[in-house]
Amino acid sequence: MHIKVAEMVGHSPAGWKDAVQSAVTEASKTLNEIVAVEVVNFTANVENGKVVDYKANLKIAHKS
Repeated sequence: MHIKVAEMVGHSPAGWKDAVQSAVTEASKTLNEIVAVEVVNFTANVENGKVVDYKANLKIAHKS
């Protein structure tokens, strides 16, 4: 079995968990059998003192 790793960024206005799910959902459209994710970094955009967009940088492991 061969495992490959793809890097993606997910985003969501609702939170980091939704940002991670956003990236996994998008990746699953083109990657075969996702087996794991590693969250590399969390960031957020802030406007007028409020967080408006959450971002999660991921490494996504999938079977090739």
